[in-house]
Formats: sequence, C-alpha cells, structure tokens
Amino acid sequence: MPRLLILAFLLASTNSWGCGYCVEDKIASTYDHAVVTRAVAAGHHVAFYHLDGALAQDAATKRAIVAAVEAAPGVDKGSVRVALETLTLSFAYDPRRSTLAAAEKAIDRRLSSRKLSLFALREIEKAAELKEVSRR
Repeated sequence: MPRLLILAFLLASTNSWGCGYCVEDKIASTYDHAVVTRAVAAGHHVAFYHLDGALAQDAATKRAIVAAVEAAPGVDKGSVRVALETLTLSFAYDPRRSTLAAAEKAIDRRLSSRKLSLFALREIEKAAELKEVSRR
C-alpha cells in the first residue's frame, strides 16, 4: 500500500503541459513580454483574442492574419503575435488613437473574408494586470 501511495504521489507531481484549450494556455501562446513591456511603458494596451473558424496552418495564413490586424486603427506595427496551433492572436494598440472595440471591428471585417472572427480573451492595460475584456 505505501508503494502505491508513493507511486500515485510521483505521478501526480509531474510537470503538466498546456493543452491550448484554456484561456491561460491561449494567452501564453502569444504572450511576448517585450511587446507587453513596451506597450505598457508607452501607455498602450495589449489585447488577446481567440480566432474562431477553420484556418490553414501555414505561413501564408499567418502573414494574412498579421496584415489584417496591423491594418486596424491604433494597432502598433510589429506587435501582432499569432499562434495558429491554439487559434490565438495578440496585439498592442494605442487607446488614444482607437478604442479596442473599433480595432476589433476593423479586424473582424478584414478576417471575415477568410470566414474567421474574433473572440475576446483578455486585455492588459498596465503592468502586472491581465483583465477580462468587456464587450463594448
């Protein structure tokens, strides 16, 4: 019996890997500390989204998504991160130039041609903060 308990304890204490389905795993797949640090220092925000819809897992699709996001008003060029495997994207934006709702609408419009849409996950507005994105 003690051996069984020790074995159960050892199996339970092994490292676990993210599956990509929970919000935290999705955010981690596109989180870039350098992007977040620069954005927060400039008074910008960082938003994380789930991509809803079927998409090809290739470089061309990733480039098209990055281009669609970077074309939205207020989005910081070079801040877009896309993880096709977890259907997640993130980007920094300037809230003085555009609201998150306006950026989301513009991105959704561009992605609709690929039958993709956005589902808000989280937003970072200041250092050490990860908050729920409210529907505006």
